[in-house]
Amino acid sequence: MTVAITGDVHHMSMETRDQPYLDGTEVEAAVEYAEIAAEYGVPVTLFCTGRCIAEEPALVERLVSMANVELGGHNYWAFTTPVHSVWRALGKASGGRVGSWNGPRPFQSYEIRKTVAAFEAVGARITSWRDHAYRHDEHTAGLLAAHGFTHFSDAVEPDGTVRREDDLTVVPINTPPDHEHVYHAFRKPGTTAVEDFSGPFGTESHQPEDWCEWVVDYVSEHRATGETATVLAHPACMRLADGFDAFRDLCATLAEEDEPITLSDVTTND
Repeated sequence: MTVAITGDVHHMSMETRDQPYLDGTEVEAAVEYAEIAAEYGVPVTLFCTGRCIAEEPALVERLVSMANVELGGHNYWAFTTPVHSVWRALGKASGGRVGSWNGPRPFQSYEIRKTVAAFEAVGARITSWRDHAYRHDEHTAGLLAAHGFTHFSDAVEPDGTVRREDDLTVVPINTPPDHEHVYHAFRKPGTTAVEDFSGPFGTESHQPEDWCEWVVDYVSEHRATGETATVLAHPACMRLADGFDAFRDLCATLAEEDEPITLSDVTTND
């Protein structure tokens, strides 16, 4: 069976809750992450915001040059513009009847085009997409297909299967995502961030080595059914959790037991 290892990478001016704890930038962490994966012959798909290229073009070009790296889109600004804020507020005020995290449809289309152009400027053609925080609306899939995307990975589903929807190959994250389930940075035992969290994989949080075993268990379950397993392991989170030790173990295990591929190589079982 196959397994796709993916990660999300954000620009530093976004000022996420993880970033103050980082020694360096998320793109720097992504390069180290990719180099570790390459040691085990493991390909990775990194979904990067377009703004990463504006802020760290040389390092993104380094990722482009790496044979085991596929780059995908992760919005351009990751919902941080005034347009996004206004449209998000409309969505909240109207109970979802108007507005969304992604902005108006024309603006969402513009942001996708801007992201594609940013990657093309550093020599990368992107065909895979994951929205920041898995946020998409009723327009997203159609817009991505219209802009030449083939693969979409926004769904978090423990039993998720690869499928065709809206002219896209939908590749669900069907193993426990690291950011929500690994102790790191501001996510410490007993903190509100941990105690108040609940998601598709439940409420559990683990030390990184235990999370790694949990992921491998899910991969094994998907292997038994012949389903592609998709792992979400953020470069920043993996560095902050334990300096990439768990990620290194994960790469070693999956390289030995499975067939790692990039997200755009995932196909349906039809």
